Amino acid sequence: MLATIPPIGAIFRARRFVVPFILLFAPLASCQTTGHSSPAAIAGPTSLADGRYTLVVHGMSCPKCISNVEMQLTRIQGITHPTVDMKNGFVRIDVHSDNAPSKMAIANAIEDSGFTLVEIREGDQ
Repeated sequence: MLATIPPIGAIFRARRFVVPFILLFAPLASCQTTGHSSPAAIAGPTSLADGRYTLVVHGMSCPKCISNVEMQLTRIQGITHPTVDMKNGFVRIDVHSDNAPSKMAIANAIEDSGFTLVEIREGDQ
């Protein structure tokens, strides 16, 4: 004989939780990775010159990711208008040389966001 599964509302009303409710949504709580930035991403000159740059970032997959990365990057002096392209894994930033940020500061900001900086490209690439 097939066992029937009661409707979810009946389970909650009866206080018979098979799985605690919070565990159903725990995987959605965070999509961050815990990687380290690529050494190639911070190789070369230590600070960025004036201009636009594209950061290649791995691990972003939700709107919370966008907010977190943008917040971390706007804290760095010399960076303005961080724009996240989550679909392609790019973050575009404008750099002003009067307060030129270091590549290490950018890598640390991305890591503090919970993601991995793979590469820093000049321009809108």
